[in-house]
Amino acid sequence: MVRIITVKHIKEFGDEHPQYAKALNAWVKIVQDENTIWLKPQDIVETFGEKAVDLIKPERAVIDIKGNHIRVIIKYQFFVKIKKCSIYIKWIGSHADYDKLCKKNLQYDIDMFK
Repeated sequence: MVRIITVKHIKEFGDEHPQYAKALNAWVKIVQDENTIWLKPQDIVETFGEKAVDLIKPERAVIDIKGNHIRVIIKYQFFVKIKKCSIYIKWIGSHADYDKLCKKNLQYDIDMFK
């Protein structure tokens, strides 16, 4: 089971960008589905596919949503013994905004929601 810490950030982004709200809500449903179990980084990749997930450093991944229109940077923490995972939303934005982050190498450490 995967738990998203502070889902409100996703909801707030969807409220500010209604064209993405439906895709973000669908993403949350997939992540928080009781059958979604992430115990290692490859599980995230298997859930969304190789083309939609980039593991950018230990405990961080970038996930493409809505046909690569939106990118979400997450930090993950696995609890293998109890078969749970917590993810923290670190950044949400458009593909173009993500490219700007990358030019400054901020994708590795950004924390939009302190």
